[in-house]
Amino acid sequence: MNQVRGFALSIVIVIISFLVSAIAAGVLADLASVWKKPIIGSVAAFCVVISGYVTAPSHKTIASVVWLIIGAISAWLLAGDSFYPEDHEHAYQLTIIPLLATYLSGLFALLICLLWHKKQNKDSISEPVKR
Repeated sequence: MNQVRGFALSIVIVIISFLVSAIAAGVLADLASVWKKPIIGSVAAFCVVISGYVTAPSHKTIASVVWLIIGAISAWLLAGDSFYPEDHEHAYQLTIIPLLATYLSGLFALLICLLWHKKQNKDSISEPVKR
């Protein structure tokens, strides 16, 4: 039952992380006067995968992969048609840049999680057992 409670709490934390990171990234991108859609997607994807890994009570790598897949599907649905901004030379033309940035950021976060997990396992194996 503790695992179920742990994963339920993890889901809540990941959703809150998504909302907070997307809003914060949007505000900061607006303040910096840069194209918001790729920034919001990238930051949100990164935060979702990392927070999914960190908050999972067990099976952390599987949790991060699952969150990457859920995030990729959500990004596909939420992104809709993306157009270059009006001040770009290709203004109002369709582009996949925001979706691509989101996917690459999520994959980068997953790579960090996998390397982090590998290091954690290597450290725990090399430590002598205290009795």
